[in-house]
Amino acid sequence: KIVFDNTPLSGSPGMLLGFFEANEARIYGARPIEERREAAIACLTRYFGSAATRAIDYFDHDWGAEPYIRGAYAGTLPTGAWTNFGRALREPIGRLHWAGTETSTVSCGYIDGAVRSGERAAAEVLALI
Repeated sequence: KIVFDNTPLSGSPGMLLGFFEANEARIYGARPIEERREAAIACLTRYFGSAATRAIDYFDHDWGAEPYIRGAYAGTLPTGAWTNFGRALREPIGRLHWAGTETSTVSCGYIDGAVRSGERAAAEVLALI
């Protein structure tokens, strides 16, 4: 499981954002929301201590059930893939130029990375015309 601090700049309310990944996502995606909540709280308790057991609320979304996504919010690659092959994700093939969050060198996996990659691809095309 992976966890991010998603607390607003105001500092309140405190929010954590987490994901079940890979096989755990498939396993827990098939289980009732109560079991997913219990597993998430148990994980947060291991990471942050007993205060996590006093969570005020829990929101759940199964990205694997989304018909046009079928999984996580971004692609992930195994160890060494970015450093060995990352450049190839961005290299144009003829007139085809690639953009998307996974092709960004900054903020990969986030909307900021997607915007940056779009700007990069647009600049590549503009340089050719």
